[in-house]
Amino acid sequence: MSRKYPAFLNLENKNILLIGGGKVALEKLPHLIDCGAKITIITLEACKEVTSILEKHSEIKIEYRSVDFSDLQGRALVFSATNDSELNRRLCEYAHSWKIWINCADDPSNCDFYSAAVLDRGPLRIAISTEGNFAGLSGVVKSALDELIPNDHEEDFQELIEFRKELKSILPDADRRKRVLKNLLQTLKEEYFSASTNQK
Repeated sequence: MSRKYPAFLNLENKNILLIGGGKVALEKLPHLIDCGAKITIITLEACKEVTSILEKHSEIKIEYRSVDFSDLQGRALVFSATNDSELNRRLCEYAHSWKIWINCADDPSNCDFYSAAVLDRGPLRIAISTEGNFAGLSGVVKSALDELIPNDHEEDFQELIEFRKELKSILPDADRRKRVLKNLLQTLKEEYFSASTNQK
């Protein structure tokens, strides 16, 4: 079986449909908000945590009703956060007929792409995925990375990004610039990550 291609999607201002308003939808919603997506939720009811998020984000459209297959038309992506495998199968068929990608939570056979456990450290974003097969394992790996890369180093990573940008004007020679960056990253690996691991 072929492996899935890892990628980060630009969903800013993209029309996204989220079906369901329970705990599974709650896992998807914050990341979609962070992406700047145009979100529509269709659900019979919403859990209190989702309702709380909606109170703070009036830009999110929510409709309390059953989903209709025509609701998928015009969407950039569709997320089905239901536990109805038959509904997922039919949603997947309709999505594919309109060439729309769909993710059905905890239902890998009806997914064109998979969500991931995500670690954010300023400009550094790490996604961990088991391709929909074992979300708990992704969570464990994320927890280990949480300990390895603490929150208080976000500014350091941002400074590294800014330094790399500035280096292009300081060192226009690509080969010299590459050597400097390589040495810098090697120092980071030896002094920071090795030290963090040895403290365990």
